[in-house]
Amino acid sequence: MTAKWQSAASMLAALCGCGCFQPPPVTPDERLRGTVIMLPGVEGNAWQLKHVYEGLRRAGIEQAIEIVPWGSPPLSSLQNLSDLPRNRERAAAIARKIKVLRAEYPDAPLTLIGYSGGGGLAVLSLEALADGATVDQTILVAAAISNRYDVRPLLKKSRAGIVNIYSTRDCIVGAGTKVFGTIDRKKVLSAGHCGFVNDDNALVACEGLTQIEWTPAWRKYGHGGGHLGYLSRDWAQVVLAPLIAK
Repeated sequence: MTAKWQSAASMLAALCGCGCFQPPPVTPDERLRGTVIMLPGVEGNAWQLKHVYEGLRRAGIEQAIEIVPWGSPPLSSLQNLSDLPRNRERAAAIARKIKVLRAEYPDAPLTLIGYSGGGGLAVLSLEALADGATVDQTILVAAAISNRYDVRPLLKKSRAGIVNIYSTRDCIVGAGTKVFGTIDRKKVLSAGHCGFVNDDNALVACEGLTQIEWTPAWRKYGHGGGHLGYLSRDWAQVVLAPLIAK
């Protein structure tokens, strides 16, 4: 077994131990320090982000951390990926949640993080925000949104901009989305595979959009470039946590 497959097998084994994980209830003090909303992948369940949650806590993130489950029915990944009308309804509900949090805690930082299918849903949630409503930071991780999706109009809804983290080694949001499609129903490489690109396949470069490509340096944090690497506790602690709005 190669090191690549050993790493994947280890991560799968760790995920199997996550069971029916739910993060602890948030507290009023945490809310005052800020809120991190995390959207899991197309399985849509909190257990998937257990180690990410733990990594953020290890990094000293003391804000409220909410993992918003959105899959229905459980484990119907392709249905959750492909039902755009239902996903727009889910995104509208997330946008309403953001509006309430912003009204109740206007001075507290608010970060939206979407992983895989949840990255696509995060984009739809920004779309659904009413004019003038904002989050402080949006972080897309291996997002299953089409690589030519024009994210620029959404930058005004994320005060500190949008961060897109991608890896060309990630076949799930590469070959996978070419076969099964993205959240926005395009059968193409996703922005989680090759970044947001223009018609010349060059990375979109504009103020407010930061695109971060996987680097071999992340291997020491348990991320070998594949889809599951982003679920590493160490990667979340060292790489993801510093990106969260303070």
